[in-house]
Amino acid sequence: MKYMIMTFGDSSAWDTLGLGGGEATWSEDEIAAHFQAMGDFYGELAANGELVTGFGLADPSHTMTVEIVDGRPVTSDGPYAETKEVLAGFGIIDVDSHDRAVELAARFSALVRTKVELRPVSESGGQDM
Repeated sequence: MKYMIMTFGDSSAWDTLGLGGGEATWSEDEIAAHFQAMGDFYGELAANGELVTGFGLADPSHTMTVEIVDGRPVTSDGPYAETKEVLAGFGIIDVDSHDRAVELAARFSALVRTKVELRPVSESGGQDM
């Protein structure tokens, strides 16, 4: 069973790590420990075959929305308007049970120090939900 673990944040989430437009609010040691813990977590999942993929996303100031208007793509800067939280990163896991997915999402939540969203991944156009 595949699940996506998603973490969300506002602009301060990137600033915390010095990845946004502001100065890092964590110390260099805290940032290094955070990235080490994330690497260890993903490394463990890769080693036991539960990791499909995972990425942190760039600062939301680099986001673009795209839609089709009159058959042509139209772009605008930024994530969807009026959002306080945006997708900060995600991981896709392939586990044997829902309980294992919840266990891993809880560990990920502890690593990123905020709540995360856990959602099953549909592999058949939604018909398996």
